[in-house]
Amino acid sequence: MNNAEIGHWYRINFAADPVEVIALDDNEQVVEFQHFEGEIESLDLTDWQSLTPREVEAPEDWSGPYEMEWQDINPESVFMDYTLEEAVMKIQK
Repeated sequence: MNNAEIGHWYRINFAADPVEVIALDDNEQVVEFQHFEGEIESLDLTDWQSLTPREVEAPEDWSGPYEMEWQDINPESVFMDYTLEEAVMKIQK
């Protein structure tokens, strides 16, 4: 499938925000994509191409539809304020 790659973000005609391609089915010629707010849609390849998708950068807060916290994205940041020994002592208390 040309012009659609999993994990890439695209601006399409009818969506205000960019969408992320999350699945491709080469046999069925289907593109599945997720809107920033979380809604998932599927289109056949012809319909996808008719939307003239243009690849764009991921949104600054690309984790929006996943409801992820900063610590989920960077788990090492959880203990940034503590040394390893201090963190272990807090857990043991």
